[in-house]
Amino acid sequence: MSENFLFMHINEWADFESPDAIPLSQGYVLSKLKKHGYSGKILGDYKNRPLTPYLFNTCFQEHKPKAIGFSVYEKNMNRVRAWAALAKKIDPQIPVVLGGPQTTFMPAEALKQMDEVDVLCRGEGEAVMVEIADALAAGRPLTDVPGICCRENGSIVETAWNFGSESLDDLPSPYLDDTIDCRGKSRAILLSSRGCTSSCTFCYTPRACGRRVRFHSVDRVIAEMQSLQRKGVNDFWFADPNFAYSRDRLETFLEAIIDKVPGATFWCQTRYNLVDAELLALLKRAGAHTLAFGLESAHGGTLKKIRKGIELDRMSKAIRLTQDAGINVELFTLFGLPGETLENAQQTLDFVKQHNVDIDGNSISQQLHVFFGTPISDDPARHGISALPITKPAYQSLCRDFQTDGMSEEEIRQMSVIWRLNRKDFTEDIDSGTNLFTIAGFITRHKKYLDCRSEADMMLARIYMYLDECGPAAQCLLRLEQNFGNDPEVAEFLKSPFIGYKTKRRAVARNGCRIIFDCKGMLEGVVVPETECHFNMATLGSSELLADFEKQMRGMKAGSASQFDVVFPADYGNKRLAGQKVSFQVYLHQVLEPVVYDSVEAVAEKTPRNMYRFDDLFNLKKHNENLYYMVLRDSLLHSYTGNLPHVMALFNYYLKLGFKEKALDLTYSLPQEPSVMGHAGRVLLANELAEEALEFLEKAADSSAEMENQRLKAHIKLKQFDEAEEIGNDPRLATSLQTMNLRVNLASLQQLPVERYLRRMNRLLDSQVKMMAAKM
Repeated sequence: MSENFLFMHINEWADFESPDAIPLSQGYVLSKLKKHGYSGKILGDYKNRPLTPYLFNTCFQEHKPKAIGFSVYEKNMNRVRAWAALAKKIDPQIPVVLGGPQTTFMPAEALKQMDEVDVLCRGEGEAVMVEIADALAAGRPLTDVPGICCRENGSIVETAWNFGSESLDDLPSPYLDDTIDCRGKSRAILLSSRGCTSSCTFCYTPRACGRRVRFHSVDRVIAEMQSLQRKGVNDFWFADPNFAYSRDRLETFLEAIIDKVPGATFWCQTRYNLVDAELLALLKRAGAHTLAFGLESAHGGTLKKIRKGIELDRMSKAIRLTQDAGINVELFTLFGLPGETLENAQQTLDFVKQHNVDIDGNSISQQLHVFFGTPISDDPARHGISALPITKPAYQSLCRDFQTDGMSEEEIRQMSVIWRLNRKDFTEDIDSGTNLFTIAGFITRHKKYLDCRSEADMMLARIYMYLDECGPAAQCLLRLEQNFGNDPEVAEFLKSPFIGYKTKRRAVARNGCRIIFDCKGMLEGVVVPETECHFNMATLGSSELLADFEKQMRGMKAGSASQFDVVFPADYGNKRLAGQKVSFQVYLHQVLEPVVYDSVEAVAEKTPRNMYRFDDLFNLKKHNENLYYMVLRDSLLHSYTGNLPHVMALFNYYLKLGFKEKALDLTYSLPQEPSVMGHAGRVLLANELAEEALEFLEKAADSSAEMENQRLKAHIKLKQFDEAEEIGNDPRLATSLQTMNLRVNLASLQQLPVERYLRRMNRLLDSQVKMMAAKM
């Protein structure tokens, strides 16, 4: 019987269906082990499919692994430690191996701070794990294995580096040998090459790969694509750092895709200076739908500091050529870079927007992460980077916990907020009237960061107008006039007419009216769930509804019902409905007629007051949050009359919309019960109003562990660390995982000695493992 090895892919941030949930690196390692006569299994721990301790233990007992391996990143480090500690609880002798980008250059000191870990993988995982397997099978010490850091007799030993094979085809394919099962996936990750030869100071890849680029053969990658296509996967994500590194090879590869994998589509990334119109046309023919370039910054001085050789004019040309070829463009960008100022960072955002690149997917910028192994991490101070005054263990890199000589911690935070504001999903949600309170809450919570950007008031104005809040909308418009009147985008926004809506009894639905309706569609007498809606709100003539459906709605009176057939377009996205004639039953609750404001002053002066009368508040909240809010607001539900959940909902909506005074006015009539006061405090804290939250949370003090933890969080938020420590030391909270977690954070913020930090962290891990073990 061959030796078994167990691997764990921990990605709590990805759904199982996402390509991010494909354990490609571990698949490569396990395939290599299989080639050498070993066997094994990969377990996944995902956002919508969390791994259970029961399944983990069952797998452990069934396979009796010789070792267990984890792929480690900065953000899954603590979760990995918990699973590793559980493995040690089941079998104290099992070697625990950490691999992945976090461990390649992690300091050896880290092993002393993680009792549950035995080995850090330094070299290429496939080569290293085969060596580890051979050593364990032969009973040889691990110190004989090249490419690791391990323990020996209480000391830490670093062995010689192990870069792996020169030929990538020496590594078996985890797709072709079925090590990776892609059932449930519509997209798969592939590697046609590995490595990078660039000198960017923020990246660790060139060091990790020995500044070389290696390739899989074209035949190998085509075979993988064909195999996956037969299994239903037709879209591919090439994770090569530089897909176009070899022009001749790439052209051969693309021609092979066209010939042998027809209908395939893919994403890839490369340098902007390696593409031209001819290559882009070939990429398009081969199925490329998205091409990503590494921009990083649109400020020339910053690019020089990070050794990113980019000519911005040529980058602009490459973007235009790619878009003209019908290929979507993504731009990798960073902020908080050496020497960069807040103004420089905003130049990068403006560059992305000016080139009509959607701020979505990989074009969503992120703060520079100073990971182990990057040139910047060698000497951050030389790059103008200083660590924040917090305590960190040796197994965590500097990551994002820094400020620079050009940007303070607060300015880096501000830039993060500005990028988030400009994300495509915010704009799309406002266009469709969805998630309005989430977006408004984000803007109002971060108002001090967003006063410098016109987008915030333009978005808020649209949200307020949608919710019949014309007064606040007018305030946004006036600020735009005063602060950004010379901005062409703002001038265009202010020039367009503003539209509100006014209720009219027995009004008739016509173009421009806002309608509120219920409907359900039936095929052969059976309701099609996708066609069913309640309290749906739409504007006729805005293309929100199918043209045939809209045509039938016109002429209906508020309070009336109707039945009619609708033919769905042949190319409709839902294949079940495409081209079908569906019989609809419709009830029209209300019709609101449009009110056009020709000036900002008119918006403020001619505010209609609509009355929305719906009794079924529970279903209203479930199906249309916007209408639910307007019903609560306009029913003058400002006192406690037995409808406490609705009062608290209105309280939360007011806070998100930035109506703090209105929200606090609601609390005066609330019962002074600890549970009610605590709930109000929790809502205030969630809306970043820690000082106000404490006033309410103090009234709920000692009522429950949950309320005490809310108080603890509020004090931490206000940097009242002594008060937070006093709550955290309460013996009644000794078994609360939430308290333990907050105390770890508190130890870091107070800059306690690392030994005290680790005692708190290890106590938290011990408690987590006990709970996990109880569920085995």
